[in-house]
Amino acid sequence: MDKISVKVLRDLANNPSIVEIMKNNRKITATFDPNTGLVLEGPSGQLPNVAEILQMAYPYEMPSSARPAWYDRNPKSKIIGYDNQGVAPHVTTERISFYTVPADKIVIINFVYIQMVRSTVAAPVGEARTEIRLTPYGDSEEDFITLIHFDNTVGATQQIVGSNVPLFAGDKLRAVTRDLSTGGEMAYCIRAKLTEFDE
Repeated sequence: MDKISVKVLRDLANNPSIVEIMKNNRKITATFDPNTGLVLEGPSGQLPNVAEILQMAYPYEMPSSARPAWYDRNPKSKIIGYDNQGVAPHVTTERISFYTVPADKIVIINFVYIQMVRSTVAAPVGEARTEIRLTPYGDSEEDFITLIHFDNTVGATQQIVGSNVPLFAGDKLRAVTRDLSTGGEMAYCIRAKLTEFDE
């Protein structure tokens, strides 16, 4: 069985630039050249294959042990939702205090679904909207996903889907709606499926 070890040398700017690879007690030098890519020098027949290079050199440090994939790091699914079929015009109103990512966790938003349907005619119609707002840890809140509805036809529908967004410890999500119409009603549906796992 081949015995392989890796040592990373860094330049004065502390950038990983040269990887010294020991394979079966023979030294191989792997130098990164921006023009030609990774250049390997060593005894004939002793150079590592591509899979070995990737295992050894990425991400520049040899891990002490293989890290499990995210779905093997205590995954936990969460589904969050809000439904209301006859909502009168209103100022910005929080519908879901969605989620705060716990310490030492990462979350993938597998999907978010928002649907807005005009239930009854307004007189006159105004802008209706649903917003999912994100507060990254230590930062200010921003609109993350916004759906706007401005159609006064009964049954008129607007919808949006988002997916595959990572969130980190302390990040917060919430959902709000508003309808600036005079009279009439809207139906709202907000759904999110999240997967939480260890960092």
